[in-house]
Amino acid sequence: MFGRRGGGAGEDRVAAAEKAFERGHQEFAAGRYAAAAVVFREVVALAPESPNSQFLLGASLFNSGDSRDAVDPLRACLAMRPDHAAAHLALGMALGRLDQFDDAAEHVAKAASLGDPQALDMLPKIGADYCRTCDRAVHISQVRNPDADIIVGAVRMGWTCADCHTVVCSTCVSGGRAGPFVRACPDCGGRLRVLTK
Repeated sequence: MFGRRGGGAGEDRVAAAEKAFERGHQEFAAGRYAAAAVVFREVVALAPESPNSQFLLGASLFNSGDSRDAVDPLRACLAMRPDHAAAHLALGMALGRLDQFDDAAEHVAKAASLGDPQALDMLPKIGADYCRTCDRAVHISQVRNPDADIIVGAVRMGWTCADCHTVVCSTCVSGGRAGPFVRACPDCGGRLRVLTK
């Protein structure tokens, strides 16, 4: 988890980080999130390059009710490990508490695309899904007739294949251009319709 660099003070620092990490992990597992956050701040000060320490600091802060301070360590974790599904989910939840709903949906969608089951369950509750091509969040529409010949869409609008149920975003369907486009599924060629509940 923590790299050892040479001897002396470097080894002492790594040993202290490992010991503190175990303490913080015990506090976190016991549900004492405020105490865990205090310990993980110490770990991050000793080993800022540890994505798991950054994640657990952010998750501890979030779980103790401090969504604002949870954002930076969760972003630091994702800068080091962009595929950290739990960090995407925690960041999405923290951003949601801060009323940053579009950014929150992006991170929950990314967590879902990485297979996080909690994120997959959460997406419909927030009126979203994710594009199977680019992993962006897409909104579930309230369009009355999703099979209409002409639909005026938005960038974050989702589309689904009537045949294979693949979900794609407007940008991937249109190739990033405005105007009319053929609504064909990129997977099976089936007809795309607006993603609705």
